Amino acid sequence: MLDRYADSMDRTITRLPAVGAGDPLERALLEIDIAIALVLAGIAVTVTLCCLEAAEGAAFTAAAWAQSAGVAFHLRREPGVPVRLVIGPRLRPSSLEAGSETES
Repeated sequence: MLDRYADSMDRTITRLPAVGAGDPLERALLEIDIAIALVLAGIAVTVTLCCLEAAEGAAFTAAAWAQSAGVAFHLRREPGVPVRLVIGPRLRPSSLEAGSETES
């Protein structure tokens, strides 16, 4: 799954995917995918998604995607407030930040 976000590691997002008025679960997963990419690209430290119709249905997949990408994921439930999905921050440094160069 980490390869899924490898292109976002260069901090360039050329075009975000669009989704029509289709399935609410599909829309929620797309929003989650974009949020993970934004955190990995360093554009955002955390992204909070709220008022997603299928937030709870997408939570398991979101947690798996976030974990494989090395990004924190939290599902927040509070009385009287819609469910919120919080993506980020990174759990471990990216390979670019963790690597060190040696002279030969």
